[in-house]
Amino acid sequence: MKQIAIDGNKYDIECNAFTYILHKRLFNRGIMQDIHVLQNYILTQTVKANEIKTKLPKLSEAEINNQVANFMNEYIDDFIEAITRIAYTLMYTANEKLVGYEEFLRSIKNFKIDDDWIVEVTEFAVDCFC
Repeated sequence: MKQIAIDGNKYDIECNAFTYILHKRLFNRGIMQDIHVLQNYILTQTVKANEIKTKLPKLSEAEINNQVANFMNEYIDDFIEAITRIAYTLMYTANEKLVGYEEFLRSIKNFKIDDDWIVEVTEFAVDCFC
């Protein structure tokens, strides 16, 4: 079991064989589909950054990051939905008394795409399932 912090709240996360079934039951889609969304997002982000660096080698790292961020806006909604579904499923696996998914989302007042918990959940899920 691992613990993550989301917006100042600590949650246990766990992964086991039931997690596959639970994710499908909760969200009507397989957890591997959501992991694939995360992988595609990261891959697309990396490819775009390399493409910009090659085409415009004089740009600063900040300018490159800004262009990548603008490009990734098209993919961000799917990424956020996938990571929050995975996080919720892992938390629910650890604690069946967890509030409902929508209530959990309402409790996150400050959500940033570069929050530490996103990396932690992604790594935990990939380690468990891939």
